Amino acid sequence: MKMRIHPISILVITGAMFLAGCASSQTSSKPHPPVVAGVSVETVHREPTAEYYEASGTVESATTSVLGAQISGVVRAIYVHPGDSVRRGQVLAVIDDRAVRAQLAAAQAGIEQASYGITEVKQALQAAKAQRILAGLTYRRYRTLLAENSVSRAEFDQANANYKAAIANQARLEAQEKQIQAQRRQAESEAAAARAAFSYSRIVSPINGLVTTKTVDAGTLVMPGTPILTVEDPTHYRLDASLPEKFLGLAHVGQFVGVRLHQTDFQGEIAEVVPAADPASRTFVIKIALPSNCGCSAGDYGTAEFPVGEEKLLTVPRSAIVRRGELEGVFVIHANGVAEYRLVKTGRTLDHQVEILSGLVGGERIAISQTGRLSDGARVEAP
Repeated sequence: MKMRIHPISILVITGAMFLAGCASSQTSSKPHPPVVAGVSVETVHREPTAEYYEASGTVESATTSVLGAQISGVVRAIYVHPGDSVRRGQVLAVIDDRAVRAQLAAAQAGIEQASYGITEVKQALQAAKAQRILAGLTYRRYRTLLAENSVSRAEFDQANANYKAAIANQARLEAQEKQIQAQRRQAESEAAAARAAFSYSRIVSPINGLVTTKTVDAGTLVMPGTPILTVEDPTHYRLDASLPEKFLGLAHVGQFVGVRLHQTDFQGEIAEVVPAADPASRTFVIKIALPSNCGCSAGDYGTAEFPVGEEKLLTVPRSAIVRRGELEGVFVIHANGVAEYRLVKTGRTLDHQVEILSGLVGGERIAISQTGRLSDGARVEAP
């Protein structure tokens, strides 16, 4: 008995055999996943980590001198401009000193007059003392002679009167000397005050520094207290940062804290804690001394990290973070050794660790080396 095969069946069988051959060819041509050796793997956990409060602040010079007028007058000249370097004792500006010079001249004249008067009264006093001594000797001799009836009563009375007059004259001259000496001391005080006022007419830099502000120009009438120039020490700066009132007890003088300026991190030392809180913001100021090589200037913005407690954070080493464009991720290593690129959301950078906010859970293993050679699906061989 002969079997008949329908032509359609032949086409179906032939097609099936062709597809099977293609599938076999594709399976045999599929590449094997790459194997990366020497990959260090770490299991991530939530670890207790110091909690920090980031306080913002402004860089200020550790020494700032606002130079103002101490006497009234017209500013005659200002010799410096903002940005100029000045040295201690340098005259920076001058206020009209004609009235002060007149006061000083009058006081010096008073000193000279008193000196002449003292010289004259001393000479007169020496003569008065000699006259008193002579009158005293005459008086005592006449008293003896009166007892012997060798002189008349009138002669004795005259000798007694002369002696008393000599004593009174000496006392008068001594009082006059004291008065003139007092006048001289007063004149000397007036001269000292005039010299001080004269010195106030010179605006002198108290430090070696940099002129940062000029408030008035030459020709301006100033009164005592009017600011004229500001000089800052450019070698020592501090960061004045604000902390919430609740952290007042956690900041101490001498404590070192992390400071960030111009994308650079370094250590600063708390030099002063101002305990008076701002009633509006309920914050208080911490003054942090900055190192001399901070490369900063007054007015710069900076931040400081203050330890305020402890929290459990999920962190990974910096070397584990793989950036692809604007995205950040890590390679998760599964139990079978296969790598999976996982996007993560990062937080703060703490020393050599990076905080992971989402994308990982505790207990997962990640690659921390050779990440540049890894790809999704790669097999990992640990060292």
